Amino acid sequence: MVSNETLAGWDSGAGALTRRDRRRFTIAGCAGLALAAAGLLLWYSGALVPRFHAFPHGHQTGLRDDAADRPGLPLVHERRIVVNDGFLPVTVTAAAGHGPGLVLDSVTAGDGRRLPWVIGAGERLTVVVGYAVTDCETPAETIGLRLRAERWWGTAEADVPFGEDEREFAGVRGPVTSACEDAEHAARHRERARRR
Repeated sequence: MVSNETLAGWDSGAGALTRRDRRRFTIAGCAGLALAAAGLLLWYSGALVPRFHAFPHGHQTGLRDDAADRPGLPLVHERRIVVNDGFLPVTVTAAAGHGPGLVLDSVTAGDGRRLPWVIGAGERLTVVVGYAVTDCETPAETIGLRLRAERWWGTAEADVPFGEDEREFAGVRGPVTSACEDAEHAARHRERARRR
């Protein structure tokens, strides 16, 4: 057993942080929180990488007739409204499309303007994305859109996903399904006309 005199001789503050150490940890913690907040602000502002989302605004389908004896590729002209989600304006200098069985043909502004486009913070721009369906068996329902933007430090690219609220309802035909069904219908019609 330890006597009361021995206990009284022990330092009650042994192992505790000194006032100076507590101040250092407090400053380091505040600096870390400030850096994390600055990083989030830069990300959400769109200063490093532009931030976009889109929602569908209708589509038209057609056929590219390559030869009179056979139907051409199904074509889709899809209208999308692109929204700049950042806090800064964005100058879009190039657009690309990607998707299995889909080939990008053109991307123009809804009013016919060609690139570059300036989209202000929170502003919307109607874009018409034209693409061909090369394979009706494996394509995505719509082509993915990627925009390149000029930034103060160079260029950056960002995908333009559809907003969460813009998912298609079950049973509604999408643009690629419509184009493929129209192409199949046109092929049957040509075959009947040829047999007559």
